Amino acid sequence: MSRPKRIKKSAGARLRPYWILFVLVVIAAAIGGYYAATWPGFYPKHVAVIGNRVVPTAQILARARISPEQNVWLQSAHKAAVRIEAIPYVKTASIHRSLPANVRIVIVERKPFAVLQYGTQRAIVDQDLRVLQADDAHVTLPVIEATGQSMPPAGAFVRDAHVQRLRNDYLALAQAHVAVRSLHYDKFGDLVAATTGGISLLLGDDADLAKKTPLIDPIISQVSATGKKLAAVDLRAPKTPVVVYKR
Repeated sequence: MSRPKRIKKSAGARLRPYWILFVLVVIAAAIGGYYAATWPGFYPKHVAVIGNRVVPTAQILARARISPEQNVWLQSAHKAAVRIEAIPYVKTASIHRSLPANVRIVIVERKPFAVLQYGTQRAIVDQDLRVLQADDAHVTLPVIEATGQSMPPAGAFVRDAHVQRLRNDYLALAQAHVAVRSLHYDKFGDLVAATTGGISLLLGDDADLAKKTPLIDPIISQVSATGKKLAAVDLRAPKTPVVVYKR
């Protein structure tokens, strides 16, 4: 006689005797989660802020909005960082949490780079061209003179392509150790800069600025050695530079 085939139990049938245990585990997990979420030990008692020099700690804490009456692990660190980074002078904000409820906010601030001028409007910007604040008369920074736009509000980034080019031109001059106090484009689109010594630099098309910047310092040094005072250096034709003396 052949043996009857054994009927294999389904997974549900095998687990059915343990359903009460599963229910108890789920209830215990829910209760544990509730107590973990509401346990005062996870409420932040103190939030440390480091790295800020310009932005007041109180302003950073106000933007972070980390509640001392909620579980710190259930509060969004990302959203808090985004709110802090909306402060014009804040470049990055990173929030670090450690058990049980320690919070540390690390700030990297933006550095003033230049004064941007649109007509009579002036503001301090950083190298990324983010507007940091209205111009301070006591600040000694190079002036980027632009036209045709209105000043964006504090915290906004300047998207003007001409301003971005002028920023890049300034960086190229600085890399060549040429200290300028202002720069702009004239009505022909040529780059004009003024050194901190009061010498006007007529630089023409900035597309070949890298070829012209190495000539500036040697020309100024050679003329200074003669005792004469320069009014301008014309490098619009870099193969035949022209110097203009002060009278």
